[in-house]
Amino acid sequence: MPKRRAYHKVRGACLTCKERKVRCGLERPTCKNCSRLSRPCAYATPASRQEGAQLPLKCDSCRSRPINDVQLMHHYTAYTYLAMSNNPVLISLWKEVVPKHAFQHLFLLQGLLAVTAQHKLRDKSDDPTDLIDIANIYQQEALSTYISQLNDITEENCHALFAFSQVIVGMSYSRMSSGLGEVRISSFITNIVEIFELLKGALVVAKEAITWLRAGDLEPMLGPRPEVPLVRPSAPQHSCVGELSKLSDYISGLMDSSVESKARVESLLSTIQLLYTLFYDDCEPADRMNKIVGLPIYFDSKYIGLLRNFDHAALAILSYYGIALHQIRHIWYLDAVGARVVEAAATLVGPGWFPFLRWPQMEIGS
Repeated sequence: MPKRRAYHKVRGACLTCKERKVRCGLERPTCKNCSRLSRPCAYATPASRQEGAQLPLKCDSCRSRPINDVQLMHHYTAYTYLAMSNNPVLISLWKEVVPKHAFQHLFLLQGLLAVTAQHKLRDKSDDPTDLIDIANIYQQEALSTYISQLNDITEENCHALFAFSQVIVGMSYSRMSSGLGEVRISSFITNIVEIFELLKGALVVAKEAITWLRAGDLEPMLGPRPEVPLVRPSAPQHSCVGELSKLSDYISGLMDSSVESKARVESLLSTIQLLYTLFYDDCEPADRMNKIVGLPIYFDSKYIGLLRNFDHAALAILSYYGIALHQIRHIWYLDAVGARVVEAAATLVGPGWFPFLRWPQMEIGS
């Protein structure tokens, strides 16, 4: 097998070739590498070359679109950053700090443009087809680089990787909420599982780069691990806790003497314990969104596997997470997601689980 040709840096190479560590032909406006692979191609201007990347041009299939990158970046700096959180501290990070990292890392910049295109869909003033195409192209480009860089987390890229892990979750939820993704119920659950796995990708970054992240300017984005109660509260702060307790008792009674049954039930019960933490009044309203959206980071792999296989007990538990998402539906990218989670779970479970789905359905007004 022939050896891969050695990579030699070329002065003035386009940003995409630099990111991919391939030799750039320097053709303008689009180099041959980017043109052949339909990749966005952009060159740093002399004034900004030390600062990082300028806005990437779209690939050939999008270059003629009426919506350009400058318009999208304006929309982000005027509107989208405000919608990324309801915590004033985090909003300031999305306004000032995340864009700074984005101009150093092309994949994060592509992610911001993608999420902005999806946010702009709510304006209904632009052709939705154009916005959807732009969002899809930038998401695919950014995600490809993100996944490859997860194998090489460094002090230089960890902040951009961590910020992108937040962006991609917002993009994925937005697609589900707006109906841009799969419409089949089973596919909807599969998409939820994939979002949970993306969140776990954020945990990988946080674990490997925790020292760098704690010392960096995105440190406020690092939330604490939820404190799981050791005992069931005698006076629930929210009626959902009582309903979860009934579900927990029922699932406990399903355990038999087999090792597999024990592992399954223990995984289900540990997930319920985590869900309890979402329904206490012990968290500031500004932190509630991050607490709810980030909780699946701590779901164990066994539970996620059960969900992927449409285990009815796992789906019943998921419906209570849907309630929590429904409670923060004012966040633009969540909107209808919580209600759709409850509806999907109620459709897929067997009759024996119907009593445990009645309360979640009432909560969403179904």
